[in-house]
Amino acid sequence: MDLLPLRSRFHFQLTFGKIIRDFVKEVQEEFSKPGFNSFGLGDCKAPKVLGDIVESVAGAIFLDSGRDTAVVWRVFEPLLQPMVTPETLPMHPVRELQERCQQQAEGLEYKASRNGNVATVEVYVDGVQIGVAQNPQKKMAQKLAARNALLALKEKETADAKDKDDESGRKRKNNGQTFTRQTLNDICLRRNWPMPLYRCVNEGGPAHAKRFTFAVRVNTADRGWTDECIGEPMPSVKKAKDSAAALLLELINKWCA
Repeated sequence: MDLLPLRSRFHFQLTFGKIIRDFVKEVQEEFSKPGFNSFGLGDCKAPKVLGDIVESVAGAIFLDSGRDTAVVWRVFEPLLQPMVTPETLPMHPVRELQERCQQQAEGLEYKASRNGNVATVEVYVDGVQIGVAQNPQKKMAQKLAARNALLALKEKETADAKDKDDESGRKRKNNGQTFTRQTLNDICLRRNWPMPLYRCVNEGGPAHAKRFTFAVRVNTADRGWTDECIGEPMPSVKKAKDSAAALLLELINKWCA
């Protein structure tokens, strides 16, 4: 009995089987990434052996069916779902980011560098780095960096929209009056109190999406120091102080009620 075919088959299962399983795992990980865009499947590269297998199966079906392409298509069509059409084809991340920045009148700049066989591409919008990626291929690194930048921008837009809704809610709660640092300063001046004392409680987040949390208290003439009021995390120091001031003003209003 010739054992060579068995050895060859065993070698194929160990070597090429592992290559295919690793590729499937990479694709699954790519699908799970935030901001997934199927345009190019990130930096996943299909192994040649997988393409050879698909071609061999298609060729075998074609010959066994008497060269009937309809039979081949009937077998392979379910494997190709969901089908990509001009309507469902996602926009390339680099193009999507460029069009977004043009609409928002924002400056877009890519900075590329290479260290050995790894290319690094950084994305800057209005001078602020919002995305970065690395890949052996510069074009792939640029695409991944653009995808990361789009995700960061969308997260920032969502956070800004939430802050706007929260501010509108506070305005409705206070009968249309918006409480800010200036409102608190005016009260302190009228009552001959020292100016409010603010302190930064927390500052965190990436450079393109910083979040600030401030606390404030006032030394009143009749009751001494007020309780320290801590505001909500905000995308700017000004808004963070306004958030803390709004809470302290509510406390002072309760005192005077």
